[in-house]
Amino acid sequence: MGVTVDVRQVYKYPFEQVVASFLRKYPNPMDKNVISVKTVEEKRDVSTGIIYRKRIAVCQNVVPEILRKVSILKVPSIQLEEESWLNPQERNMAIRSHCLTWTQYASMKEESVFRESMENPNWTEFIQRGR
Repeated sequence: MGVTVDVRQVYKYPFEQVVASFLRKYPNPMDKNVISVKTVEEKRDVSTGIIYRKRIAVCQNVVPEILRKVSILKVPSIQLEEESWLNPQERNMAIRSHCLTWTQYASMKEESVFRESMENPNWTEFIQRGR
């Protein structure tokens, strides 16, 4: 069984501003569920200018307490891995993320793109597909 969720949003802000906000939004005091985000790898391809990042996020386990009676769900936190490819010249960033916790039982994956909007070059389009 699987569920797919698609999201499309246009932000009326320039690409560079939206991406910078995305990269620094966690952790923050407004969302207590994200405990930490650590960049574990970052490199720039000198020929293309593409910046690759791999980050690990640690989040509070928000599985309802009743379901935590199952021992595999009784963990204080979960880990997510996010990989991104930022192309400043073409003004787009592709992101892939997945859950590192419970991989032997279930999978959660998201693929996202930030790109310059076709409607207005000073706006940013965000497209996401989660499975």
